[in-house]
Amino acid sequence: MKKVEELKKIIKDLIERKNEEEWFEFKENWYNPQQLGTYISAISNVAAVFGKKEGYFVWGINDTTHDIVGTNFDYNVSYKSVPLKNYLASKLNPSIAFQFYEIKINNKRVVILVIPKANKVPTSFEKIRYYRIGSSKINLENHPEREGELWQALNNGYPTMVNTISPIQNLTFVQLKQYYLSKNIAFNDSNYQTNLHLLNEDNKYNMLGCYLADNGEIPVRVAIFSGGTKSSKLFSVKEFGYESLISVIDRIIAYANTINIPKAEFNFENGTRNDTYMFDQDSFNEAVKNAFIHNSWLRRVAPLITFYDNRVEIISFSGLAPNQTIEGFFLGNSIPVNEDLSNIYLATHTSERSGRGVPTIVNKYGKEAFEINEHSIKVTIPYNWIKNYEIGTNYNNELLNEKLSLELGDSEKKVLNLIIANPKITQPELCVHTSLKKTRIQKIISCLKEKNLILRIGSNKNGYWKVNLK
Repeated sequence: MKKVEELKKIIKDLIERKNEEEWFEFKENWYNPQQLGTYISAISNVAAVFGKKEGYFVWGINDTTHDIVGTNFDYNVSYKSVPLKNYLASKLNPSIAFQFYEIKINNKRVVILVIPKANKVPTSFEKIRYYRIGSSKINLENHPEREGELWQALNNGYPTMVNTISPIQNLTFVQLKQYYLSKNIAFNDSNYQTNLHLLNEDNKYNMLGCYLADNGEIPVRVAIFSGGTKSSKLFSVKEFGYESLISVIDRIIAYANTINIPKAEFNFENGTRNDTYMFDQDSFNEAVKNAFIHNSWLRRVAPLITFYDNRVEIISFSGLAPNQTIEGFFLGNSIPVNEDLSNIYLATHTSERSGRGVPTIVNKYGKEAFEINEHSIKVTIPYNWIKNYEIGTNYNNELLNEKLSLELGDSEKKVLNLIIANPKITQPELCVHTSLKKTRIQKIISCLKEKNLILRIGSNKNGYWKVNLK
């Protein structure tokens, strides 16, 4: 029997989720005994696949707004001359110990049906095994792939990187060893597969092994779009995958550092300078670490990192861990979706289990920076200033337009705009942002100097570019 406070915590967590998820359902006064039986079957089966101990059907909550509105639903009614609970129990197979509870929240009556997860075999109602996809109930007989997932969860437990077999078995781990040694961490050649949990119970490489292998072939890309949507022109795509992903977080953070250029404001009278970086690097770093640790890698789909002209989005393709609550998530009491991967990143000092990641982002941007649903978590980090990746769109003042109307090619215009945005930008950074080689950048800079558009102030290492718009 659950206590009232425990039930209230469950309800609080459910209503804080942005949308209804497949393992729980909200209604107000709805009552249809036969359909309720199909819901019990579907939610019980889904709970097993999602790693939940139980699912819930709740009366007294608006399914759109998640407001607590109260209910007059009576679960003690009879149906076909027998109590409703008896009717439902007689049609379910195997028998599961579902339980109705009634509590008051804000002086409003709420009824909760607690539905245990399927155990050993799927839960059926009137001999039909139901399942949920989104808000729709389906007959598993017509969806063999979903039924296969359910049986796998029933036989092997909640699917993880460790108990899911890798589609590639001839894996090698040279880069993994090199990464450990580069950090002065011991690497045991004889039993690292066992120590790092790279093998499943049948002694075959699992998805954790696929992730860390030289040849796991998991694509990881970072995209830059010139505008605010994916319909904008694609400015750049950086490839990080198709090799061991042990160092991928380090490499993505290093790449983001080259993108995160400061916008400088100079006061030439007193020689002071104020730099405003495009985005908060610490928040970005934490978002990327969380995305890779909490991503579901079972289908070999990597987190998606996308830079736009006004924000960067980091999307991990997994919802919260099975026992993670919304409240605990935002407090930093994180439960990793991938425990063994989290342990490896912890051992290699790539991440720390301090719980500061989510609170760091929340303190900077609020909970609104997170969009959490059943199958993904998106973090949006807004820019401190608008970054334009297109040519000739950064500035509209007449003097600059007059300069750009000179006989400059697209590459020259692009470099000039980058220098205007960041007078301390370096030649290597110009190479990154333009995808041009160093020799080409040097020629463009010479051209801009000859046209008296730019002037170098100070040394090559510590100086800056002065743009002449007069």
